[in-house]
Amino acid sequence: MANILITGASSGVGAELAKRLEARGDSLFLSGRSEDKLKNLGLNASILAGDLTAPGAAEKVVASAVADLGSLDVVIHCAGIGLIKPAADTTDTEFTHVMNVNTRAAFLLAREACKVMATAKKGLFITIPGILGKAPMRNASAYVASKYALTGMIKCFAQEYQRSGLRFCLFHLGGIDTPFWDQIQMAVQREKMIPVATAADLILQAIDAPPH
Repeated sequence: MANILITGASSGVGAELAKRLEARGDSLFLSGRSEDKLKNLGLNASILAGDLTAPGAAEKVVASAVADLGSLDVVIHCAGIGLIKPAADTTDTEFTHVMNVNTRAAFLLAREACKVMATAKKGLFITIPGILGKAPMRNASAYVASKYALTGMIKCFAQEYQRSGLRFCLFHLGGIDTPFWDQIQMAVQREKMIPVATAADLILQAIDAPPH
């Protein structure tokens, strides 16, 4: 059994993982933007709602999780937003917002969580750049930029902490059928996407894999 922090836990893959991990006996601390959605999961886990891009928010989430759980064994960062829009129509404000949520918030969370886990000489940090964290797509330049940056950034973390007993896992999955797509103005075949349950299965395998 492990002490696990999940961000973006109010829906999609984060919510699915929270339900499965609690059912098998892991201790959870959940973060998301909607307190109501976190409560509606019906879990016994402690929660902290908020925007990870706000000043001091990432530090507060990690500190609260450690205070509640006693330690951190796994961090699963699922929080993020999408933007499918031609580059010519993407505003500076939109680009900055996507980078702020998808990259900067992940950096702040990883920075604080890795400090804690490195002290214990063990820990696993998981996040999901998706396929657009390694492959381009038309009309998604801002989103792709944020996910490429996330991939490179976490690989740098892995190098910096390679002697600290920490592990890092990036999931470059294809489209996952989550509420993420509800707000995206783009024709997609959701029935052909990866089911949330399948994505959760893969992440659980990563959590349970031996250190080597």
